[in-house]
Amino acid sequence: MSLELAVDGGQTNLRMAVVRDGAAVEIAHAGGFAYSAETDLLDSVSDAVTEAYVALGSPAGVRRICLGLTAAPLQPVRRRRLAARIRDRLGGPEVWLGPDMVTAHAGALGGAAGVVTAAGTGVVCLGIAADGTAHQADGHGYLLGDSGSGFAIGRAALRAVLAARDGRGPATLLTEAAQDAFGDLAGLPQRIYTSPAPVRLLATCTPWVAAVARAGDPIARAIWSGAVDDLVTTTAAVLARAFPDAEDVPVSYAGGLFTIDDLVRRPYLDAVQERCPGVRVHEPLGSQLDGAVRLLAGGLGPYTPLMLTAESDSRV
Repeated sequence: MSLELAVDGGQTNLRMAVVRDGAAVEIAHAGGFAYSAETDLLDSVSDAVTEAYVALGSPAGVRRICLGLTAAPLQPVRRRRLAARIRDRLGGPEVWLGPDMVTAHAGALGGAAGVVTAAGTGVVCLGIAADGTAHQADGHGYLLGDSGSGFAIGRAALRAVLAARDGRGPATLLTEAAQDAFGDLAGLPQRIYTSPAPVRLLATCTPWVAAVARAGDPIARAIWSGAVDDLVTTTAAVLARAFPDAEDVPVSYAGGLFTIDDLVRRPYLDAVQERCPGVRVHEPLGSQLDGAVRLLAGGLGPYTPLMLTAESDSRV
């Protein structure tokens, strides 16, 4: 029996599902992608995909794989190279490869017009207008974007800790929490900079930054409110471009950061409705992985221009 695979891959975690008859029947996890000068990103992605495939028992007869990846290369040549590596490692299936904003949107809104903001380690927002055109904001990576992301929250917390330690900023309960997480804070910057996955490491700070905010620390609370404001600003930018005059526009969300209900999800939804009164909040139909499954079942539809397929790769 031929199989299909669906993949949701990010900087912290990759999930792969075996798909039969349009439904995920088994799911495996692998580590996310390393962003560093010492690591080839195509190797890192290929290794993560292979790790999950092996965890599923290396199933034979895979005819198609649909991948929504944070690290999907923007350059066509590199995207085709990545697709070729994945094909080689999985026995030659047809490859549908694109950015995770596609699977986030497909999972949350099922291919319908609307705007979906995905926030986890990074941040990206995709709007599909009524005429099918795509509009994106952020997704520019940790150096140039990802405003309001888990990485940005962790970075802001450690900046506040170091500023307090130096006497450049106010005292904060984040200092004690950072010591619990990292031990002695002497040399902390060097440990971050020399980490094989610094982006992922900073994103793992979000649980204790959340705990400190819930304890009432004003610095931590300001970090979370700033992150929500960044997410709303990104969403509003896409709404203005994709739906300049529309009313009742579906807006939804995806990603691990939105599982933090008190500090992210509810404040974000309240702020979006206040800043953009023409929107209609749409609870997500499913996750990013569900989005990849949905694409396999129903085709790429409005996302076709954003995805590389085996057919386009075969013309290289």
